[in-house]
Amino acid sequence: MAAYRIDVHHHFYPPDLKDVLGGGPTRAWTPQASLEEMDGNEVRSVALSASSIPTEWWRRDTAWLRRTVRRFNEYGAEMVKDRPDRFGLFAFLSMRDVEGSLEEIAYAFDTLKADGIGIATSFGDKWPGDPEFTPIFDELNRRHSLVYVHPTVPFCCDGLIGINSSMVEYPFDTCRAILSLLFSGTFARCRDIRFVFCHSGGVLPALTGRIEWGTTRRENFAAVAPEGYRAEIARLHFDTANAGNPIAIGALRAVVPVSRIMLGSDYPYCGLARNIEGLQGCGFTEDELAAVERDNALRLVPRLKNGVS
Repeated sequence: MAAYRIDVHHHFYPPDLKDVLGGGPTRAWTPQASLEEMDGNEVRSVALSASSIPTEWWRRDTAWLRRTVRRFNEYGAEMVKDRPDRFGLFAFLSMRDVEGSLEEIAYAFDTLKADGIGIATSFGDKWPGDPEFTPIFDELNRRHSLVYVHPTVPFCCDGLIGINSSMVEYPFDTCRAILSLLFSGTFARCRDIRFVFCHSGGVLPALTGRIEWGTTRRENFAAVAPEGYRAEIARLHFDTANAGNPIAIGALRAVVPVSRIMLGSDYPYCGLARNIEGLQGCGFTEDELAAVERDNALRLVPRLKNGVS
C-alpha cells in the first residue's frame, strides 16, 4: 500500500465503556473499522484519543473517574500493542482528580508507553489554566509531553439554546481552553509541553484581532506572553478535523505557520475522505500539503514513523 497520510485525531472506544461515551457512531466502532477506514484513504498511521467527554463525567466520584480512565487507557495501549505499525496513543487524564491524574501520567508513559496525553477543553466548571491543575502541567512539562486538547461542553453551556454542542460549543470551548492556558501563564511556564488543539483552533483564529486588542489593555500581559499574543499562538499545534475548508484554514494560516498544522479526521464522527478532500481546496502547495498530511505529525509523534512506508 502506497500509504503516506497520518491522522492525529482518531477516536476509539473500549467495548464496555461505549454506554458512558455517548451514542451514535461509537456503538458501531471497532478497531477493524478504523483499519478499514485508514486503508481506504491511504492513511498509514493514526494517533488514538478520547472523543468529547460527556458532561456528566465531571459529576462522577473520584473512584469512578480513576477506574474509567485506567480502563480507557489500557484498552488503547492494547490496540497499539496489537498493531504498533498503525496506532499511537494519547492517554486520557480526567484532571479533576489531581493526585489520580499524576499517577495516571506515570502509568501512561512509564508502563503503557503512551505517545502523549489527552485532556478535555474543560472539566465541568473549570478550564485547564485553573491553578488547581498546576501540578499536573508541571509534571507534563518535566516530561516534555505532548498534550492533546479535545473539546467538550462545560456545565454552563450544556444544552444551551437547543443547538447541537458539536456545532457551537466545541469550537468556543477550544477558544476558552487556549485563552485559559495563555492568561494563567501555563504556556509561558511550561515551555517543554507541545500543545495540540483540535478543529483548526475553533473560533480562536477568527477572534484574533479582538483578543489581541484586549491584551493591550491587560495589565502585566508581558508576564504571561513575553513575546506577545501572536507569538504564543504561533507556538501551538492544530489539527484540521472538521475544519478542512478555505475559511477555517485561511483563518488558521493567518496566525500559525503551516508547520503547526496536521491532518485530523474526528473518525468515526467524520470520515477521513471528507477531511482529506477538504484540504485540497485550501491553497496549500504540494510540499505544504505533504507537511500537513504527514511530515508535521512525524516530528511530534515518533511512533507513527513505524507505519510509514
